[in-house]
Amino acid sequence: MRTWIAIFMIFLMTAPTQGHASADIAFNVITYWPLGFRTDDSPQGLRVKRLLAKMHSLGANMVIFNFRGKMITGRSSDIYSYVPEDLQEQEEALLKQTIRYAKDLGMKIAFRPILLVVGPQDEFPFVENGYTWWHGNIRPDNPSEWFDHFFNYHKRYMKIAREVGASWYSIGAEMHSLTSGLGSRDPSWRFGFPELWVDFVAKARNVLGPDVEITYGANYTDQYVLEEGQKTWGGEFAQWYHDLTFLTRTPEEIFHQEQMRTFWRSLDFVGLDYYRALGSATTDYPSGYSELVGVLSKNPMSYAQNLNDMLSNLDETLGIRSRLAVQEVGYRSVEKCFVAPYLYEDDHTPINYEHQAAAWEALLQAMWEPQWPWMQGIGIWQVLVDDDSDMSVNGGFSPLGKSPAENVLKNFFTPKTAPQ
Repeated sequence: MRTWIAIFMIFLMTAPTQGHASADIAFNVITYWPLGFRTDDSPQGLRVKRLLAKMHSLGANMVIFNFRGKMITGRSSDIYSYVPEDLQEQEEALLKQTIRYAKDLGMKIAFRPILLVVGPQDEFPFVENGYTWWHGNIRPDNPSEWFDHFFNYHKRYMKIAREVGASWYSIGAEMHSLTSGLGSRDPSWRFGFPELWVDFVAKARNVLGPDVEITYGANYTDQYVLEEGQKTWGGEFAQWYHDLTFLTRTPEEIFHQEQMRTFWRSLDFVGLDYYRALGSATTDYPSGYSELVGVLSKNPMSYAQNLNDMLSNLDETLGIRSRLAVQEVGYRSVEKCFVAPYLYEDDHTPINYEHQAAAWEALLQAMWEPQWPWMQGIGIWQVLVDDDSDMSVNGGFSPLGKSPAENVLKNFFTPKTAPQ
């Protein structure tokens, strides 16, 4: 009996005190080089190995590989990989090498191809007559053709995902205009094409097989949704929620809602690209770290409870049990990074590692610590594997090499051992 008690006490002392047994802790990795994902003895390969080891040391059990594709203008069906065709075979071999290395560390794998909109001369961002195109507002002239071309871009990565045993595959992210459409906020593009996404998922399953889960990453931002004269905030995901639950009146609305519900059910889980503000630009924030976390925690707590309420209502309405993952969330290591977390990196905002850490702590207290039953995982944005940002002072998104943020992640994601 004493032996069993001793074993039980050892288990208690070594078990994690926070987090989920089943939810994944992931890092999003990306490269701007055609052959950037590699773990050979080249300088790039040695860098990738070092970065993967650092991610694992912070508690990560998954790597999300982001692959870049491009759409030429916001209306065409011209979609291409950033990797030239003559390098794709070599890219695939080096990618598989990198995946084997990550798996040897004990990490699972996910695939997340993303799409950028560029101009006819590869201009990015692409601005046309004062209008900035991006993947959330594209309006292809021929949607059916566009989806065919988009699938062809994905198909190569789907085959690799199946071969290497990826845990999940994302078929798209933040493509608001093509999923729900832009709603009454923009009546000229009220409805998207959920029926074409349903077809896309079916075709993807044929390629990916039964073991790779399929997801989509909906934008969750401070962009408003306007319906029936009322504004709500939450971007693409909020528009989805409205369209899945509203009282339909016309044949077009009935069809749209039926297809949105079919699309939701067809996904194994839904992803969120989480870029909600944790505070306002005009707030006078305290200088003390604990006090700052206390101020910042109010918004994410509210967002988490709101998501829980939305999912509970959806599950009751649809008769299913939904799962949700925060597939992309990040904060730059700059002053007030929590005010507009979606902003790209720049070279003029003052660096502030404490603000990055406080933002992460406030978010994880709300989204990770409560162990929400629907929580599938957290995807940290981002680690660019093309430079040594983990070894330099910088204002980028990556928390690697930044002690305040690293300590927060370790605290939430690694097992705690009770004092002897």
